[in-house]
Amino acid sequence: MNRFFLSALAVTFAALAAPSVQAVEPGRLEITRATVLEAMNLYRAERNLPALRGDQRLDLAAEDRMRDMEEIGYWSHESPEGRSPFFWLALRGYRFGFAGENLAKGFETAEVLVDSWMESKGHRENIMSANYADCGIAIIEGSTTGKASGKSIVVLFGALLE
Repeated sequence: MNRFFLSALAVTFAALAAPSVQAVEPGRLEITRATVLEAMNLYRAERNLPALRGDQRLDLAAEDRMRDMEEIGYWSHESPEGRSPFFWLALRGYRFGFAGENLAKGFETAEVLVDSWMESKGHRENIMSANYADCGIAIIEGSTTGKASGKSIVVLFGALLE
């Protein structure tokens, strides 16, 4: 029996007043899969938790999830048709015992993104959960619901069914 953890039901939004072209500040990390994973793992290391591993199946599931939100034009942990984020894990053959999701939009740097998640109880619980071993990340410029500045990010967390 799978246990679903959707502890990050509150979607993180950043209200950023942004010019049409934004440069990443010197010394700040651009949002990429690697920098988001690294920033989350820095917090986990502070609590002596094992590092999350990037998993290609979860990356593909996160990309599928983002594409679905773009095509239908929504931004939510559940699709208008009632699909959970975990639907996408099953399609990519990731048989999970635990799974979770963090969403964010309107961010420009990995540090600000992950710091914001750490200030949100549900998002922090996903990042710091000892139940998760793997994660997949999808990133787009803008929003799934129309023109917007910053990036939109989906992180799917998981642990394989044992």
